[in-house]
This record gives sequence, structure tokens and C-alpha cells, in this order.
Amino acid sequence: MPNVPTLFTALSMGSLAMDPRVYGPQTNAVVLKYGDIVELTINNFSTLLHPFHRHGGTFQITEYGPAGSSTPAPESFQNITVQKSKGSPMRRDTISLTEFSYVKVVFQATAAVNFFHCHNSIHSAMGMDMVFIEGPDVLQKTLQIPNAMYEMCHKQGIPTIGNAAGNIGFDFTGLPNVPTIVKQTGDNQ
Repeated sequence: MPNVPTLFTALSMGSLAMDPRVYGPQTNAVVLKYGDIVELTINNFSTLLHPFHRHGGTFQITEYGPAGSSTPAPESFQNITVQKSKGSPMRRDTISLTEFSYVKVVFQATAAVNFFHCHNSIHSAMGMDMVFIEGPDVLQKTLQIPNAMYEMCHKQGIPTIGNAAGNIGFDFTGLPNVPTIVKQTGDNQ
């Protein structure tokens, strides 16, 4: 988790706010220009349901079907066919991605910081999440954070300026380490 809330980094880093590195490795940040059209393809190669949710905005579902994989899906999932949207694709902020399937979603970047994640909490903790920093240059010109928000952060010791670590530029001194997977070795491997 970054020391500085991502929205405050977007507002306080000037032109560096367009560089995803300033948000720290914990955020899985994707910086978008205001008005960009974004298409995401989300694959589910497992037997688990993944409800993906976009905070702060909606997306259009343009296509879904069987997930392509070198590992064939179980027989009960092999009859899924590709479906493409016609006309005006439906808008949603959540899509439940079924077993062995994919979905394509499209949205237009606004001026916002929006979290996108799997609603299964353990999956989000495992990295099935990202933050879209949309039009940070526009945000800097148009968004006025209420003083009460700054006061609330300061009372809790949360910095409100700087990169993810609360520093200038790419100095990440003091930023908590990103969780990593450590491969264990032993006699049984």
C-alpha cells in the first residue's frame, strides 16, 4: 500500500503524474490520457468465478467467450461460444467472469482515479487489481479536494503530497516493500 493516497499523488506530482512509476509498485498503476478509449481483455483460466469491478465508472461489455489456453478446459466448458455485442453494448461496473472464459470490456478515460479489481478479497490481495489514473493532468486543473479530506489525512499521519512514498520524483525511500512470493527449496522439490 502506498504511503500517499493515489489521488493525492496524481494531484501533487505535476507532469510526473503521467508516469506510472510515481504511484509505486503496490498500485499496479496504469496512467491514461483524458479521453483515451481503453479495451481490456480479461481471461479466466480457472474453475473459479471472478467478479471484476470498476470503481468510479462503467465499462461496456463488447465480447465474451471461451478463454484461449494451452490447457484445454474441462469437457463441460468446451461448448461456450464467442458472443459479440451488437448496437449499443450494455454498461456495467461489475462483470462476473465465469470459468474458462474471457470478456472484453471498453471504457473511456475521464479525469479520475479508479480502482479495478476482482471482488474475491483474496484475489485482490494476490494482485488481481489495478488502479487507472485517468487524465491526471486534467485532474490537477479541475479537482478541488475539500480541506476536510486533508485534515482527516493529517490527523492520521497520512501524507498528502508526493509520490507513493511521500517524496519528490522517483525517491521511494520509506515506501513499504511489495509482497513477494519466495520460492522455498527442500528435499521434497
